Amino acid sequence: MKVACIGSPVGKSPIDDPIAHELDVLRRLFVVGEALDTRRIRIFSFYPPDTSTNAHYAQYVAAATDRLAQMAELAGRAGFVLLHENEKAIVGDTPQRCRALLEGVNSPHLRAIWDAANYVQVGISQPMAAGWPLVGDYVAYIHVKDARAADGRVTAAGEGDGQLAELLTALMARSYQGFLALEPHLADAGHSSGFSGPEGCATRSTRCAA
Repeated sequence: MKVACIGSPVGKSPIDDPIAHELDVLRRLFVVGEALDTRRIRIFSFYPPDTSTNAHYAQYVAAATDRLAQMAELAGRAGFVLLHENEKAIVGDTPQRCRALLEGVNSPHLRAIWDAANYVQVGISQPMAAGWPLVGDYVAYIHVKDARAADGRVTAAGEGDGQLAELLTALMARSYQGFLALEPHLADAGHSSGFSGPEGCATRSTRCAA
């Protein structure tokens, strides 16, 4: 058994806060990564001051890019790869803004996590059609997670609008060799955590193995 990735909260902080704290946390995580024998760390791209709507998030792309570039440089020197998760209420919430951040940093030490449910929940009703052409080349880690476009509710994989079948087809076409991380959050998904359990994973005809 090995650790695939450290699921850190780095970048789940206000974009106006000093970056020094996040860099200090990263340095600590590099030590943890060495101990756990993993070189991957999940990160985010910061909360704008007003998260009631994402209509104005584009104005924070430059600031988020600068912060991520500092983090990627630090990771590069330590031999780690940062994996940016597209997430609700952060600057990198849509495929367009994720592409802008990844292109702006332009570092092999910053790659993307593909979370189809999160894209659906910010209004991308067909994430593979709308987003894969933009960020697919940067994707180095997959969250197996689905949601319904109609109400944003997280569902069992394949029962929502995340186009997971199309995602798997695309991954096979490019001979993807990375991880598929189960992150369903079906029973109780709080602000920074979630729980599914065997009952939450139940579908119409199958049940997740314990």
